[in-house]
Amino acid sequence: MYHSRVTAKKTEPGHNQRTIGSETVAEPGPKSASNFDYDAMTIEQLLRASIPAGGTRLELRREVGRGGMGSVWLAIDRSLRRPVALKQLDDSYATNMSQVANFLREARVTAQIDHPNLVPVYEVGVRDGHRIYYTMKLVEGEDLAVRVRSKPLEERSQTELLDQIDAVIRICGAVAAAHDFGYAHCDIKPHNIMLGRYGAAYLMDWGLVQPLSHKSVIRSTSYSEAQEVSGEEPKWIRDADLFTGGTPAFMAPEQARDAPITAQTDVFALGAVLYFILTARGPFTNRSRDEALRRAKACDFERPSTLRDDVPPALEAIVLEAMAEDPRERFATVEALAVALTRYLRGGGWEFESVSVAAGDVVVRQGELADAAYIIIEGRCEVTREESGERRVLRVMEAGEVFGETAILAGSPRTATVRALTDVTLYSITGAVFEREIGRWNPWVAQFVQTLARRLGED
Repeated sequence: MYHSRVTAKKTEPGHNQRTIGSETVAEPGPKSASNFDYDAMTIEQLLRASIPAGGTRLELRREVGRGGMGSVWLAIDRSLRRPVALKQLDDSYATNMSQVANFLREARVTAQIDHPNLVPVYEVGVRDGHRIYYTMKLVEGEDLAVRVRSKPLEERSQTELLDQIDAVIRICGAVAAAHDFGYAHCDIKPHNIMLGRYGAAYLMDWGLVQPLSHKSVIRSTSYSEAQEVSGEEPKWIRDADLFTGGTPAFMAPEQARDAPITAQTDVFALGAVLYFILTARGPFTNRSRDEALRRAKACDFERPSTLRDDVPPALEAIVLEAMAEDPRERFATVEALAVALTRYLRGGGWEFESVSVAAGDVVVRQGELADAAYIIIEGRCEVTREESGERRVLRVMEAGEVFGETAILAGSPRTATVRALTDVTLYSITGAVFEREIGRWNPWVAQFVQTLARRLGED
């Protein structure tokens, strides 16, 4: 999908100069209507002057993208005075019933599913008597693949990683809306996820969209309302041959095997996008398309953690569940995947394991080597220290308090014993998580923190 940088500045009263990519477009500004002499013209004359007739309304500027069956153009809508993206079916396919039907299905599905993470479709039509097209919002920005590969992964900050995961969560919403409407995207990949201005994210290119079986989808109210407005699709569109395909590097095994498509097919692809975020490569990437397809059929991919040693285990677990070979072992819905990712983000990317401790039991013991720190979620704990053969109570801790971190950071034995006064629920944060997170800090900051922890442990 085409994307560009668009800016505007004033040139002369009533006119704007708009820069789209490397091209500057001069167009009347919002005040240009004041140049009309309303007293000397009729309404019909005003409309003719403001709204170009017929095919002259859309002015094609240049081709900005090309796919297997068509091209995308930067165009100017002269009536509304705005740039748009115009997708046009190639002439060589314009007489093929299946190609035309699928092109129209792509336009209709994208237009009918109302979601903020889908690009709005403005219109569908025919130019020059035979060129089938539809126009849509012109998206500025870059695709997720470009964003991930813009710097080495080891230089990516935690905030940047979490932002990319957040974009996937928003795309999950768009896919869920499509599933609710009765369609699967079938070509979800980083290159089809556009990251626009102001944090916007869009799922693009619905050219391979396929209807889900009635057993795998619950039709929404919006679907019913759309059918009331548009009626059932004409038989020649509904029964046209669906184009199977996709991108083998990100394809679910059942799609590679030409097996029935379900909602879990898109769940797998979203997991493959997360895999790309963690590794900067698709799970089945290969120089040979046939070999990539073979690997997709066999669900033959390496775990992200075997490719990189900085992969968060909790995030990898989400990826592996989404990419299970058996669709029944994946997240049941796209919404369930989004919930798991949201829960991960709310922890700041940290992995918290819940631990239950009975009243009277020891959580950590003085003198032991530290392997985890803890956050109290529910209950109360007592902190004691043995000194000269006597047991001294230091304090009582309640929900929200943290303990055990000093020994982890300093790499020293525990300096106190913590015992549960009541039944307690804790979050356990392992030493491995601490080491990984500290490794991402500025080195001098990490040194300060570890030195401080050692000195506190000496007191």
